[in-house]
Parts: sequence; C-alpha cells; structure tokens
Amino acid sequence: MSKYDLNLRDYWRILRRRKNIVILSILLLGSFSTSLATIHKPPPLYEATASVKVEQVSTLTGLYLETISWNSADPLETQAAIIRSYPILEKVSQRLHLIPEGLTTQEIQQNQEYLKVVLSLKDQITTEKLGFTNIINITATAPEPKYAQQLANIIAQVYREENIREKNKRTRDARLFIESQLRVLEKKLEESQERVRTFRETNKLISLDSQSDVALKHLAEAESQHNVLNKSREELALILKQLRNGQGIPEKTMEGLFTDQTSPIFSKLNSHLVDLRLRRDTLLLDYQPNHPEVQEVNSQIDEVTKNMIQDISSQEKAIQRQEEALKKEIERFKGDVTALPEKGLTLARLEQEVKMNQEIYTLLKTKHQEALIKEAEQVEEVTIIKPSLEPKAPTNPPKIMTTGLIGTIMGIILGLALAFVVETMDTSIGAIEDVESLLGVPVVGVIPHVDLDEMREMIRTRYRQAEDEETSRRWMRLATHFIPHSMLAESYRTLRTNIQFINFERSVKIISFTSSSPLEGKTTIVSNLAIAASQAGKKTLLIESDLRKPSISRILGLERFPGLTDILLGNYEWREVVRNTADLIMGKMGMEEVLFTPGLDNLSIITSGHIPPNPSELLSSSRMAEFISQVSREYDLVLLDSSPILSSADAAVLGSKIDGVVMVYLVGKIARGALKRAKVQLEQVNAKVLGVVLNGLRPEISPDFKDLRYDYEYAYGAGDNNENNSRRWSAVLQYIKSRKKMPAQVTS
Repeated sequence: MSKYDLNLRDYWRILRRRKNIVILSILLLGSFSTSLATIHKPPPLYEATASVKVEQVSTLTGLYLETISWNSADPLETQAAIIRSYPILEKVSQRLHLIPEGLTTQEIQQNQEYLKVVLSLKDQITTEKLGFTNIINITATAPEPKYAQQLANIIAQVYREENIREKNKRTRDARLFIESQLRVLEKKLEESQERVRTFRETNKLISLDSQSDVALKHLAEAESQHNVLNKSREELALILKQLRNGQGIPEKTMEGLFTDQTSPIFSKLNSHLVDLRLRRDTLLLDYQPNHPEVQEVNSQIDEVTKNMIQDISSQEKAIQRQEEALKKEIERFKGDVTALPEKGLTLARLEQEVKMNQEIYTLLKTKHQEALIKEAEQVEEVTIIKPSLEPKAPTNPPKIMTTGLIGTIMGIILGLALAFVVETMDTSIGAIEDVESLLGVPVVGVIPHVDLDEMREMIRTRYRQAEDEETSRRWMRLATHFIPHSMLAESYRTLRTNIQFINFERSVKIISFTSSSPLEGKTTIVSNLAIAASQAGKKTLLIESDLRKPSISRILGLERFPGLTDILLGNYEWREVVRNTADLIMGKMGMEEVLFTPGLDNLSIITSGHIPPNPSELLSSSRMAEFISQVSREYDLVLLDSSPILSSADAAVLGSKIDGVVMVYLVGKIARGALKRAKVQLEQVNAKVLGVVLNGLRPEISPDFKDLRYDYEYAYGAGDNNENNSRRWSAVLQYIKSRKKMPAQVTS
C-alpha cells in the first residue's frame, strides 16, 4: 500500500481494487443473516387483553376490623394472583373443553394429563395492574388469534363468576341451613299438633283452669329459654373446639352464626378467616409451606382465630350464667305445677310444645325470607369493563428483513475493513508513487493490462490472416507492429519517447531490459520497444541476451542460431548473424506481415543462438564487452533482453557492461522485498538502473489511470475515438513527464 498521504481518490482506488472482497463480504453476511433469520423464525404468537375492575365492598364492621388487623399485601395484587390460581384455571380448562366437564378437582389432580393441561394455561396468562387504578389487565398469549381472544374473555368471565360465588357464599349457606331447619320444624310441629289432638280425644280434655295455665306457661317459657341457651352453648363449645384445634368450621356447625347470639364482629372475623385460608391454599400451589408469604398468611390466620376464640369464650360464659338462673326458675316452676292434675299438666305441656314449635317455625320463615332477599342482592366486586378483541398481528413478527439489512450493513463494514487490511498486508506495488518511493528511480513506462482471450478474439475477427493460433499469438505479442492504432501500441510509443529523453539527457544507447522473476513481460516489452524505435527512424538493434530461456526468436518467427552465443564463442562475427527485414520475410512472419506496418527496415535482430551451459561466463567475457562496444558505434539504440535478476546472475553481469538497465515490473505480482532486492543486486555491480516499466497496470490500481482501459474495438487515429484516447494518453504522458521534468516537446 502507498506510503504517501491518502486522499479520497486513493480510498476510492482501494475500494475499486478490492471490490470483490467487499461484495463477497456483503453477500456472505447478508445471505447468512437472512438465512439464519428465516431458519430461526419464531412461531407467531398473538396476545389478547381483557380488563376487569375490582371494587372492595366495605361495611362498618369491615372498617373496624381493618383498624385492628393490618395486612401489608396489596388487595389488587392478591386478586391478580387469584386470576392465575389453580381453581380459576381448572374451570377455564373445562369451559374451553380442554378437559372433560363435570370432573371434580380430585379427579383432575389424579390425572397427570389433565393436571398438565391446567397448569400449562398459567404460562399463557399474565395479569397486570393498570397504573394506580383498581383495574387489572388479563393478557392471554396463544399461537392462534381467535383462541387468544377466547381464552382472555373466558378467564375474565370465570373470575367474575367465582368472585360472585365466593362473596355470596355465606348468604347462600344461611338460606340452605334455614330451609333444612324449616323442614325439620315443620315435621316436629305436625307431630306435636297430632299428639295434642290425640291426647284431647283420648282424655276428653277441653281446657284447664287459669292457675294451671299460668304455672305451665311460666314453666314452658323457662324451659324453652333454657333449651335455646343450652343449644347455643353447645354450638359455641363445638365452634370453640374447632378453632382451638386449628380446624375450619364445618357448614353444619355454622348454625350459631345465624342466630341472634352471634355478634357481627364474630361474623366478620369468620369471613376474614375464610378469605385468609383461601389465600393460603392459593399460595401453596406455587410456594412451599415455609415461604415468607405463606408464613405471613399463617400468622394472620392465628391472629384472627385468637380473636374469634376470645369472642366465643365471652359469649359462652354469658350463656352459662343465664342457664344457671333459668335452672333455678325451672325448679321453682316445677314445684308450682306439681300440684296440678297430671292430665291437665300433660295437655298443657303438649300444647306448650306445639306453641313453641309454632313460634320457632314462624321465626325461621321470617329468616328465610330475609335470606332470599339478601341473596337476591348479590354482592358483585368484579366488573368486566373491556372484553378482549381478536388480535390482527402477532407480537413477535419475524425480523427477516431487519436481520438481513443488519447483516448487509455489517458485511459492508467488514468488507471495507478487510479491503483496507488486505491492501495494507499486500506486499505488491501498484501506484507509480509506490514504485518510485521504493526503488528511488522513475517510472519510464506504463503498459496497460489486456485480456488475452478478448484480444485474440478481436484479432481473429478483424484480421483474417491471423486466424491460426500461432499467428494470432504473434500479433498479440507485437501490438506495435500489427495493431499500431491501439492503446497498447501507444503505450509502447510512450515508452520509446521516455527512452529517447533518457538518451538525450545521459547519452544512453545500450539498454538492457530485465525483471525480478520470470513471466513479467520483459521480452514482449523490449520487442515492441525495438519496433517502435525503428518506426521512429531510429537504427535499432534488438539482442536476445537471455541465454537461458530465449523468446525473441520465437516471437519474431526467426531461427535461434547462429546468434549471440556463436559470437561470444568466436564462431561468427557479429555482422554475420545480424537479422534484418529480409530474414523476417523469410521467416514465419512472411512478407505480408512484415510489410503490415512500415518501419521494420530500421530494425536489426541478433538471436540467442545455441543455449550454452555457462551463460554467465559468456556474458562476462571480454568478447561480450568488445561486441557491445562495436554495436554501440553502429546503431542509434541497442536493446537487450536479459534473463530475470533473481533467477540468475546474467542480468547483473550484463548490466555492468552497458549504459543502463530498465526493470520491468508486473504490477501486483512481485512483492516489495523481491523488487528491492533485484535493484540492490544491480547496484552492487555498478549497473545504472534507468527506470521501471509498470506492466499489466489496471485502472483500479492507481487513481492517476482511471481512464486507462484497453478498447479492443478502437482503432487509433480513426474518428472521434482517436481524439478521446489521444487525450487520455496525452494526460498519461504529461503525468510521467511532470514526474521526470522532461522537455515539453515530445515526438511519438
């Protein structure tokens, strides 16, 4: 990468040069992220929300209890937990027909499949208190929108129904108890009336005297009161026993709760105890018994139970005192009625029993009507204020486009980073500034990159005489002669111009062309340069001095021997082995190809001859120095094609005997170190490195040659295209001139 300061053009050049890395990174990350998002696309989930309003119904007794018992739990949070509790979900499952209807709780819990279905609903339900209001949002999540709507609505409805049933349970239980007592008393009343009728018919009794009536009446009233007190005391004793044992109060023992003996505070405490036990059962579904919330509820249950025990104990003591007083009165009344006739007394007792049953029956009928009225009122704390609607879109839509876009953006970023990293790690040299900064010599020529396949196809299409493979290859190698109006030929003429200025400044006539490694294009460049110089009227000698892998003779279609080897061995004089236009015509090119473009009559060629076993020794011999001295006097320009520097010592040996060396560098192929080492080897033998020719330069390599493209369909000098491309190459030439400070007038 260049060592000079980068500007926007340099960054653009790097991006164009490394565009494949950026495009590949974008395609890989973009397609990978899109594919990954497609593969891991989540199943759609829909959410439906129903809202319920919870209002706490308070009474004076309830307010009093709130002052004496403190509870840190939020009532709405408790209701939100009850919505997701097992009893609610069990009924919801039956409503949705997920489990058979009519099953008891015990049957469901014994079946693992049914239990799993009920518990799975809990993960689909979420509850949330709406701000500082008493509204709870019930959200149901399901893979189908219709099912999500149905689930949210059914949960809200079931919760409302269960709340109504729980809050009105005591009223309903009281009504059922009164109805059962009415049936019992009705039967007792009928039986007592039947006994009076039978006793009167049997004993033919119609009435008793007033004294007997009064005595019996007092006795009956006292016994009636004693029986009621005795029954109440037994009921209270049973309730007290249940409370002290930590057990719930069965429904059958709740009769005392509906008598006048029970205080309102006790009724409220009992209601509060039922609520606490329900809450504890709900918490035990999710937590262990030692959980802090469960233990807190247990402590509240103990406190309420303690208050209830104190209230019952005080009532029991009061009833005992009343019983003792009534016992004394009964004993006194019994003494009064002892003297009455036994039949009259029996009749009075039977009639008193009928009267007592009649009074109790009438009282229960009144209580029954009151219970019916109270039950009809139905306390409702929960109201559904917003039913759920069917959701239109899932809550987790697939993010394929977003993920793909993110992957593409990451691909762009990664591609740009990799492009600059690869450019930084690239040890090859691209721009002219790189070469000149590294080697310390100017760039004397720039040969553009060409696509050989496209060029071969163009030559075969436009020139019928170049249809065979060998001919078309020769035409491509000798573009200066066969395609003189092309950009490629123009680049060789530009190189010729620069060599002329070097010759003008330094009196350089004998120049060797070499490279760091094989296959960098030095032979093609020196061959075309020789033809371009001869076309300019320069008497030019081209020497095939690469005695290891000679190629000029093959390119020009000449026999390789006799040649330079024979001259150095003394077998021939150098003038005897010089080839000219006649030899080219007699060779593989033929007259038509030789005369295709005028100017070859100024070109002479000396081929390599036989390949010797010791090329370096021959090139370092005195005959080589004498040969060079002689040809320099005969020709205006002598060009030598030498072997690669790093492959052998031939180029270094030859470089020390001539006026200068031009290095050919195939852009992007050779590392900096190899190119630098090749120049150092030349300098170690005091060879003069005149400059470097950049071969195969692509437009994206350097920002100064963005218009450097080989137009195979373009004929130099024909029409407007000639002017456009002439301006392009003039710009290139002016750039090189400005770097070398050449004279203004140039002949190409």
